[in-house]
Amino acid sequence: MIIILIIFLSLIQFSSTDQILRANIGQDVTFSCFFENESQIDQLSFMHQTTGDILSVGLELFLDESLTTNHMKLIRLSSNRLDLKIFQVNQNDSGLYTCMFNDEKLSSYLLEIFIPPRFISFFPLEASVSYPEGSSINLSCHAYAFPSVNITWIYRNKDKQLKTIHNGEDIYISSLESTDSGSYECIASNGYHATISRSFYVTVQYPPRVKIDKFIDFNIRPIQIKCEICSIPLSRIEWFRNGINIINEQYFIIKTNAIIVDDKNCLSSILIIHDSPHEKYGRYECQAENFLGHYSDHIDYHSKIILHPKSGNEQFALLILLNNTNEISNSSLSLYQLFNTYILLIIINLLFFL
Repeated sequence: MIIILIIFLSLIQFSSTDQILRANIGQDVTFSCFFENESQIDQLSFMHQTTGDILSVGLELFLDESLTTNHMKLIRLSSNRLDLKIFQVNQNDSGLYTCMFNDEKLSSYLLEIFIPPRFISFFPLEASVSYPEGSSINLSCHAYAFPSVNITWIYRNKDKQLKTIHNGEDIYISSLESTDSGSYECIASNGYHATISRSFYVTVQYPPRVKIDKFIDFNIRPIQIKCEICSIPLSRIEWFRNGINIINEQYFIIKTNAIIVDDKNCLSSILIIHDSPHEKYGRYECQAENFLGHYSDHIDYHSKIILHPKSGNEQFALLILLNNTNEISNSSLSLYQLFNTYILLIIINLLFFL
């Protein structure tokens, strides 16, 4: 409360006759005082009214001895002019200065010290951060300057396309999506000094998104099953046939390459099935895993039995058989299902003789 009162009292002393001087930190400023005749010089005084300090009386400075030549100096330029010069001003030098002749104010100067922007705090402290998809994030930039600064946030995606997304010190995103990855830059500007900026690169992590290409012509050899996996970080990929892990061997070859899908870094894994003495029927599963989870997709590769029924009984039996083989194609093969299929084939053969 006392500090506020002092500032208020000093402010009410400013008037329209005060000359306004503006200087950046480190510059020199001069306050000139003009008077009528040389005999008045002993009654002249300079005051820093903002602090209440009397700086000089006559030609004598009332300062610490170490500051008389390094920071402030009285300069008499003529018989009716006396200057007070401050070298390399700092923030404490700002305020109202007056030149007095006894109780009469001869001149007054309002000194505004311009301070270029500087960051006083920001979050996060690291230049690059990673957060899981769905989590919240707070980015902040706090800067000080005189005149005060405006904070603007610029977002840049991976293609370097940018847009202004916010004006203010803080950004809060309640639920991150994978599309929120990119560079977030806060820019501080006060219109008088060079702008300053701070950038944060945000990586949104997410579990694997797995997709197998279902449009495969199994009549084309070798058979190629393609799987697309997108995730951050990249995933470990495995292939399975009927639940059994597939490794590179004589009849199975796995090739994995990096690809770009919708501006995302992804992987393409291709399982190549070469001809073998026994067809490699079954369910093929592409599985990917990172620390956020594991996901998979599958496709079924099975034989198709083509018969040409000659009677109504054959047609009925064939309908049963096709329905059963369709069930086989939609689930893992089992001995029980194979046995049922074998029995139906026997029934069909018997019907041929009826």
